[in-house]
Amino acid sequence: MNKRVFIALAWVVLLLGGFSIQGGGMIKGQAADSSVLARVELGAEWPDLPLFAVLQDPSGADYALVVAPLARLEESGTSFRVLDQNVRAGDYVIALERRPGARSLAWQDFPVVFDDGRQIVVRLPTSDEDALSGYGFDIQRIGDQPIVLGAPARRFDLESFVPDPEISAMVSQVDQATVFDRTAQLSGFVPAVIGGAPYTVATRHTKSGEPIAKASQLVLERMQARGLKVELHRWTGRGLSSCSVIGEMSGTRLPSEIVLVVAHLDDQPRTGPAPGADDNASGAVAVWTAMDILSRHRFQRTLRFAFFSGEEQGLYGSAAYAADAAGRGENIVAVCNFDMIGWDGLGGPDLRLHTRAATNPGYAGDVAIANVFIDVVNGYGLRGGLTPILAADGLGSSDHSSFWNWGYPAILAIEDDRNDFNPHYHTSEDVVSSLNLAYFTNFVKAGVGLAGHLAVPEDTRPPEARSIN
Repeated sequence: MNKRVFIALAWVVLLLGGFSIQGGGMIKGQAADSSVLARVELGAEWPDLPLFAVLQDPSGADYALVVAPLARLEESGTSFRVLDQNVRAGDYVIALERRPGARSLAWQDFPVVFDDGRQIVVRLPTSDEDALSGYGFDIQRIGDQPIVLGAPARRFDLESFVPDPEISAMVSQVDQATVFDRTAQLSGFVPAVIGGAPYTVATRHTKSGEPIAKASQLVLERMQARGLKVELHRWTGRGLSSCSVIGEMSGTRLPSEIVLVVAHLDDQPRTGPAPGADDNASGAVAVWTAMDILSRHRFQRTLRFAFFSGEEQGLYGSAAYAADAAGRGENIVAVCNFDMIGWDGLGGPDLRLHTRAATNPGYAGDVAIANVFIDVVNGYGLRGGLTPILAADGLGSSDHSSFWNWGYPAILAIEDDRNDFNPHYHTSEDVVSSLNLAYFTNFVKAGVGLAGHLAVPEDTRPPEARSIN
């Protein structure tokens, strides 16, 4: 028998046989006080257990990954299934299949401990995420701390959306030629001027050294040119180290309320040309363009624009930033994550707005942001070019979920990642010429309008006439 087939069958037997537990009894080889990794089913009321990820399987069933002693799981009275034993939460990654056949390949070469039919959980203590990602997965490393549940302190009033002439003018400034040019610069189709000299960004892989540093310098210089306060947020993790680029414009009346507009700057594949035009120069261009346009105006809330690295290896950059923000007690009222917004092969033109599951305490904050996006599409003449679809499925595997883990409201805005996924994902064929520029440009316009409405333009009316959503 082929060794890979034998290993895969052994894992199947292990998962379907020895680790199916509904309570009662010790697992052979399991220390009494050590933790297990378990799938816990979620209903209307969630159990009081340390949840490290909340997922949805292809049937629509919500479940959590829990790391806890077996006795605590049994005492909780919940339905659970043990997936692995003697564990540390941070040793696992969740890998979402994006390329057909990726899960089968992973079973051959990696220690898969669970497969729900779309995403797998892999025990991966070392920094080997690139090899797994190369099969066609979005990767999310489970954190060392349980996720924070709870509704955000502030929600947006969904009944008060009114198209704003000032924001309409901002949206109209987005043009297809600029969107193309910025994507071409970030994806190496044309040289970019960085540090006063032309430079071709052949890759933006987190481990690429000079290329990712140059791409970061490019967006940093554009932020500085618009007068933003700029920070290089450095992070380390499992042998990796890099930095994310953050730019801020302070709010005028509500500076402690922060709206984050984010995208990941890094890309795949690890070797060879890695243009990453859709994944994720497209999202980075949305953030770049929003920053460029909105920085010419004043807003009541603080606006931050973030370009994260380390996303492709498991959300390292955003995870570090979200943890630091939570540690500072920052009041982030909305996170808008743009990841892959330029592909439209079917001419739908569908896009998806992913929120946490409807049973999650944080769902209301997420869906409030998503509804503002939909209002922007309807209110600024974008309805013919964009069709937003709400997806309350708790989809992680991108930088918004780093903020979910700390209880912050966030959405993922992405192209139709169910029925029309980019076939060039994580390959050297992910080039700017493959994108649907009309669709892409409309998506960027919606992003500008969303950020503008969430931050609220400075009100020049008399104080007695002012209001805040």
